[in-house]
Amino acid sequence: MKIVWIFLIVSSFFFSGCSSEDEVDKDKIAHLYVDILVTQETYKYNIDSLKIAVDSLYKDYHLTEQQYKSSLEKFKYDEQTWSDFFKLAEVYLDTLKAQENRRIAEKKKEEKELKLNK
Repeated sequence: MKIVWIFLIVSSFFFSGCSSEDEVDKDKIAHLYVDILVTQETYKYNIDSLKIAVDSLYKDYHLTEQQYKSSLEKFKYDEQTWSDFFKLAEVYLDTLKAQENRRIAEKKKEEKELKLNK
């Protein structure tokens, strides 16, 4: 009887570990999705650089291409999950835009100060 309990406990740890590894956080996938779209736009005329940049994104997010694509496939089959995913992606994209706008504003401010100091 002890052997059965030990087997059940070990099995539950094993299977729970496998399922959590297969399921990837929607937020993480949404961020990667946006980053890949931005990268595709950046390198649209240079396929080799695009491939290198996207592979680098997978590494940065600690995901494989297969995990990313299978997560997107899973999201597609649940309307609420798909909707939530795109809301997360939109929020992240808006955050990136705001950061870029701040960076541009700071750069313009620095350039203006340099002109005044001359």
